[in-house]
Amino acid sequence: MNGSNPVPLPPAEPSGAARAASKPKWLVPLIAGGCAVVVLAAGGIGGYLWWSHRQLTEASGECSVAYDKAVKAQGKLTEYLKSDALKAAIAVKGSEVRDAETVAVLASTVKTASNTKTDIPGCPSGNLKGIRAVTARLDKTADVYAKTVSEVRGRADAVNASKLDRIVADASKLLSDSKDRVQDDKVRTALENAIKSKDGKAITDAVKAVNDSIRAKTDADARAEKEEQAAENTAQASDNGSSYMGDTTGGYTGYTQSQGGYTYTPQQSTGGGYTPAPQPQPQPAPQPQPPQGGGNGGDGGWVEDKFCGVLGSDPHPC
Repeated sequence: MNGSNPVPLPPAEPSGAARAASKPKWLVPLIAGGCAVVVLAAGGIGGYLWWSHRQLTEASGECSVAYDKAVKAQGKLTEYLKSDALKAAIAVKGSEVRDAETVAVLASTVKTASNTKTDIPGCPSGNLKGIRAVTARLDKTADVYAKTVSEVRGRADAVNASKLDRIVADASKLLSDSKDRVQDDKVRTALENAIKSKDGKAITDAVKAVNDSIRAKTDADARAEKEEQAAENTAQASDNGSSYMGDTTGGYTGYTQSQGGYTYTPQQSTGGGYTPAPQPQPQPAPQPQPPQGGGNGGDGGWVEDKFCGVLGSDPHPC
């Protein structure tokens, strides 16, 4: 075996340095640049995807906010249309306000608002352009609802203001007309203060108090007048009862006829009636003397042909 030929070994692998030294020098930068391009390309695609996702997320959030805003605005309009404040304003009549046109305008505005139905779309997903379009529509819808609420409330406020103007005007007239007509003037002072405050409720209460005081004074004056009239009637009846009424036996006779004329003879009533004051009595007429030597009648006697003893006549014979 020592004499035999040795077995050949495989060639040894060249080292890295040897391989690099064996490659052309221009190939090394080319390989390095290719690797950099691959890295940058991978980073660009990832960055775009991240940016796109972020844009979609932000747009979706904005659309969600716009949706909530539109829903709330719609709810506020619905709530106000059903509110007691608006119902009270709608119930006001044209005769109760200073400007009747405000009532008509409110009724028309409420009718339009009640019939307005604007759909509120939901937010889409996966499409940035579509999301932004819906967001803009939702923002506009919310603005329309908010504007409608503001408009209806403004019309209602106009009616209430016109009603207050009418209340103040009527109360001011009542304050002027009620002078010296109320039972207690304090109610007029309260009305005057309420008018200055322009508080509709306070004015209404003060007006009622003044009207009640006017009625109370009117009733009291009527009762006083009735009592006064009754007192006068009683006094007149009393005066008539104490005046001369004559007596049961014929009462005061006055003049009586006597021989040759009338004699004034006051008579006293036995019934306690009026006794006239004594009056001067007229003197009786003198008796006529028959003519001497006969006269009319044929037998020498005298015949009275005329009665001359009349009260107030000539006392001498005719």
